[in-house]
Amino acid sequence: MSEQEMELSEQLPKCPFPHIDGLGLEPQLRHLLYDQPNSKMSLEYGEGGAWIVTRYEEVKRVATDRRFSRAALVGLDFERITPRPIAPPGSIFVQDPAVHRQMRSALAGAFGSRALDRMRGQIQRTVDELLEAMKADDGPADFMSAVADPLPTRVICQVLAIPSDDEAWLMDQVGALKRIDPSHRTTALEAQKTLHAYVVSLVDRRRRDPGTDLVSSLTAGAEEERLTDDEVVSLVISLILTGHDNVTNELGNIVFTLLTDGALRRQAETDFSAAFEELLRYIPFRRGVGTPRVALEDVTVGDKMIKSGDVVHVAYMAANRDPEKFPDPDELKPDRLKVPHMTFGWGAHRCPAEPLARLEIEIALTSLFARFPGLKLAVPQHEIEWQRENVNRLPLSLPVAW
Repeated sequence: MSEQEMELSEQLPKCPFPHIDGLGLEPQLRHLLYDQPNSKMSLEYGEGGAWIVTRYEEVKRVATDRRFSRAALVGLDFERITPRPIAPPGSIFVQDPAVHRQMRSALAGAFGSRALDRMRGQIQRTVDELLEAMKADDGPADFMSAVADPLPTRVICQVLAIPSDDEAWLMDQVGALKRIDPSHRTTALEAQKTLHAYVVSLVDRRRRDPGTDLVSSLTAGAEEERLTDDEVVSLVISLILTGHDNVTNELGNIVFTLLTDGALRRQAETDFSAAFEELLRYIPFRRGVGTPRVALEDVTVGDKMIKSGDVVHVAYMAANRDPEKFPDPDELKPDRLKVPHMTFGWGAHRCPAEPLARLEIEIALTSLFARFPGLKLAVPQHEIEWQRENVNRLPLSLPVAW
């Protein structure tokens, strides 16, 4: 980075994304959505500044325009909100179309309708077991530790055929890896290495002795189409990380919202599908912005010229509150006109495990309220503790009674 570029970076407006409690749109994102769309800002870590795109149509444009590259991030100390990049080199999240398409297509069968039909029964049994254990305590119980946290761990371990004895250890590594406080940097890096070594060993075993699980499927295929071991390892780690977070975050946030909004809960009982989509749109389940892209040439977005080499973040959570697409965006309206939300991303990098996440959340929610029709918060709403150690936004605990 040249001295002139360093000076320009230091002059850019600072844009930290501090933790906030609850599920309101972050003040910084609200400001960037309503008052300063398509602004170049300085984030907490990295150098050079980054554009933050917040409006729905412009987010959609950047997410689908091949002139914006994820692969070009590799090796850059780009501006971000975490001490280290969330997506490591080789991850599916930092691949461009040719490699990304091959990696994503390898997952297509695993999360297709037939595969999900086969998994439905197992997921239902897992949910029933967790709810039965929660009920056995006679309440109050913490919904997060009883259901929201263990459910996706068990499901992804079943999909990958990871031994149940390894589940708790695996999630300890994931938890340590996600810590973003600089004081935990060494612990996070060690957890990253430990998890990587575990998955490398897992892939090696399945390559030599395949079964019927997803890891075995990823290592199979014709020689010219087969993924490398590094690519399989990257996919498996990505599934472990995102498969847990998406489900846990959404379950905790949706249950909190339904238990604090009686009218919405009644609407959900009448039309679950519509309420579910509106909840997914409304809830900001993570903090700030995620993995950005790099402009490969000069591109005009909105009224701004983004120069070749510039880093560009898209803010999906802000796009979900764009009033031009969602009138009265801060209100929960299950009967609003159906405009696709961006909670699972958009374009080629839309979450590949979205169908599985949706199935888990749907089964868990419908089963929860069927078994506990009188479910309520066991503490006043203002006493709910919120997670403040990583980029996820969700209740740290959610005491419930029935």
